[in-house]
Amino acid sequence: MKKIITILFALTLLVASCGAPPPTKKVPAEFKTGQTNFHKVCSNCHGPDAMSPGNFKAPRLIDEDYLPENFSDDDIRETINKGTDKMPPQKGKFNASEVNQIIKYLRYSQSAAELIPDHAIDIDEEDEI
Repeated sequence: MKKIITILFALTLLVASCGAPPPTKKVPAEFKTGQTNFHKVCSNCHGPDAMSPGNFKAPRLIDEDYLPENFSDDDIRETINKGTDKMPPQKGKFNASEVNQIIKYLRYSQSAAELIPDHAIDIDEEDEI
């Protein structure tokens, strides 16, 4: 009986520690909501801070491939909502405002990584899903 309780306890700890990876970078307050929303769902595949260090199944988003000129805010919005051949749709997990906050956070993170200028992170809050 003691062995069963020990195994159940160990399994409980394992399951409890399997949540989405938390952020590792501090962001200004105006990007915190987007960071929080990103880390609720997206970091499971894209890694903490969207940096996918290689042991995650999705690409890092803080990369030139995902800069606004290569992958627009509308492209991000559509990918989140409709998915791709490699990513399941996330529609229903976020409302329009939360998606916009995620995009704002991603653009800020690209700017902080010196991939885009600061002025490129202005996201229209009125954009719909």
